[in-house]
Amino acid sequence: MDKLKAALTSLLAGIAVTTLKIAAWAQSFSVAVLADAVHSAVDLLAVTVTYLAVRASLKPPDLEHPYGHHKAETLGGIGGSLAVMASAAFIAYEAVNKIVHWEPYTPTALSIAIVATAMFVDFNRVMVLRRFQGVSRALEADALHFATDLASSAAIMALLIFGAVASAHAPHVMAQWGPPLDVLTAIFITIYFVKLSWTLLRTSVIELLDYAPPEVVMRSRSVASGVAGVRSVKSLKVRKSGSIYHADITITVDENLTVREAHEIADQVEKTLRKELGGEVTVHVEPEPHQPTEKSAGSTPPSSASRSPQEPSEPPSQSPQ
Repeated sequence: MDKLKAALTSLLAGIAVTTLKIAAWAQSFSVAVLADAVHSAVDLLAVTVTYLAVRASLKPPDLEHPYGHHKAETLGGIGGSLAVMASAAFIAYEAVNKIVHWEPYTPTALSIAIVATAMFVDFNRVMVLRRFQGVSRALEADALHFATDLASSAAIMALLIFGAVASAHAPHVMAQWGPPLDVLTAIFITIYFVKLSWTLLRTSVIELLDYAPPEVVMRSRSVASGVAGVRSVKSLKVRKSGSIYHADITITVDENLTVREAHEIADQVEKTLRKELGGEVTVHVEPEPHQPTEKSAGSTPPSSASRSPQEPSEPPSQSPQ
């Protein structure tokens, strides 16, 4: 299954889960169930944004977007995070209103069955989306959201079961503890969702700021240095774009190489890094001169044949006449 089909599957599952949870709220009038239903509705909006973002990210590069449209996935993750945070304000209002009027919820067997069905749908959706962890930021964000939906749905299931048992066997306990338990569950779910959404929002914003993970930079530098003919990696800039990385690299080669030979080395570096990073790679080549060899500091001893300057000769002695 490709990314686009996974996003569409998640969208259809979101419609089903949201409808089920709204039906469960209509049966129980629980603010906790309402919180979960509102969150699912917001997630449905986020999934729609994700589907559009993934579809946009698959478009090939064009004149206006020479590096492709991969950052559309990151924007989808930001949209989903902001939507969840906006829904928190509405849930907080409903929780305060519920506790002020002290209105207990009314769980039924049907509402329990509906929540169980929604949990089953969410579980299967998470299994599909987790296949794209590390591949698509937007789908990874959805997998995180729906995994937390399972945790919140489990808490709501426990709340509904408690309410059903208490209503049948201890109505006074339900009247006394029902409203605060309902509101506390809703608050817990809301805080948990906001915390996770804030983490995802921060990660997505960092990606938009061209953050380069140090481990990716180190691995890319090592891979480029290992290409035959590369003397050194002078500089390397890596930036994330959706699920891929783009790179600008400067390498040095032997200054005595021909232009063709230097180009072949640069071409091999480009192919190797593209395979490693998945994005566009720009390679700049600079010459590296030979290191001069050290010569002996001692001087050559003078030749034995060398002669000192001739001194003036003595006048010949004269014999007596």
